[in-house]
Amino acid sequence: VAIRSEDGVRGVATSGWRGRSFSLGIADAVTVLARTGAEADAAATLIANAVDLPGHPAIARAAARDLAPDSDLGERLVTQGVGALTPGEVARALDNGLAVAEDFRRRGLIAASALFLAGEARISGSVTLAAPNKHAQEEFADA
Repeated sequence: VAIRSEDGVRGVATSGWRGRSFSLGIADAVTVLARTGAEADAAATLIANAVDLPGHPAIARAAARDLAPDSDLGERLVTQGVGALTPGEVARALDNGLAVAEDFRRRGLIAASALFLAGEARISGSVTLAAPNKHAQEEFADA
């Protein structure tokens, strides 16, 4: 990913159910580019929570309070495991999150995002994927 100074992106954050914090959704990871780290973190959390299939039997959840008595999430159910999902279910969950990501991007809250679940991905925004090139390697070698 190439981020230029004129892009206005100063924050990058990733959230998902496999991370260090509790998640309400099932995204393996959602990475967001935004103006600040705090904005990226908040958006990544909200988008990752939206990547979900509420009530699906393959998703194990527990009350946050049962896992961490002092959690501010209280009795809210947090994801503890994600079993096998069909390709259609993965697509539906990712599309749920993508709808939130696209809304945030249209409103100028984020620059771009990448959502991942079960080996599949959705991208929102104009992220430039920079392939390694000789010039970039020379810049790193001179650093």
